[in-house]
This record gives sequence, C-alpha cells and structure tokens, in this order.
Amino acid sequence: MNKLFGIGNDIVKISRLEASFKRHGDKFLKRAFNDVEISIFKSLNPTPSITEGINENSNSDINNENNNNNNNSNKRGFEYLAGRWAAKESIYKAIGNQDRSKLNFQNIQILNEPNGRPYVNLLEPTQTYFKELGINKIHIAISHDTDYAISNVILESNELKKN
Repeated sequence: MNKLFGIGNDIVKISRLEASFKRHGDKFLKRAFNDVEISIFKSLNPTPSITEGINENSNSDINNENNNNNNNSNKRGFEYLAGRWAAKESIYKAIGNQDRSKLNFQNIQILNEPNGRPYVNLLEPTQTYFKELGINKIHIAISHDTDYAISNVILESNELKKN
C-alpha cells in the first residue's frame, strides 16, 4: 500500500518567466528546462519574421489580426514555460525536508500524454534519488489563466516518509 510522501504547489506569474527569457534568452531556458521542453517551447513560441504584417498595400485590419495571432502564439509558449516551472517547484516543495540539492530542474521533465494530461519523467540522477526515497508515483496537475500558471503535485511512497 502506498503512503503519502508529500504535497507541493506553486503559482507563477507568466510575465515573470517571459521577462526572464527576454533578459537572458537560451541561457535562462537551459538553466531550468531540458532539451525536450525547450524544443516544445520554441514550437509554441515562433519568432515572427521582421517583415510579417508589413505591407503597404495590405489592409491594416489584417495586419492587426496577424499581430494578435502572434501575440497569442507567443503567450502560449510562455504559459507552457510557466506551467513547467510551477510543476518543478511543486515537486521541489513536495520533497519536504529531504536533500533538495540532489534535484536539478533539467532532470525533471514535465511532458504531456496524447490527451494533454501532464506527467513527470525523471532523468538520472534524480530518478535514482526518488527511488532511494521510496517515491514510486507522482500525481501532477497544471493549470493556466490569463496571468498565472499553477501546479499541484502529490508524491506517493511505498514506505513511510523519512524525516
């Protein structure tokens, strides 16, 4: 029978992640996210062409619509990052009093099943650390709203929590 190991939650202001990315670019991404997550972010956050929406003969309403679509696309990318950041922070908090120095955000992948449900894929050495702690199941939920992303995590263990 599994036991509750820990519960964690976090909320992130999406604009905070966007500002960090704009200040530090790929350096920021590589510090907190792994290659798979970065690739997904970049697919959701296309860089608009410098000439996109600029055509003297085009209707200004069409240009405004294109700009709005780009803003929505860019927003989706930053929602994605903020949700992953909140999820990783939630896991960090759910670990509790354990040695958090063994956790590296890059080794915690937050991915989605085909139906959109998020799940956690732990990479080494974090995967081994979770096994040492007896953690055998991670439940995760991520939600986004206009300005914020939130995540909740429940960790289950096959043994009583060690303090």
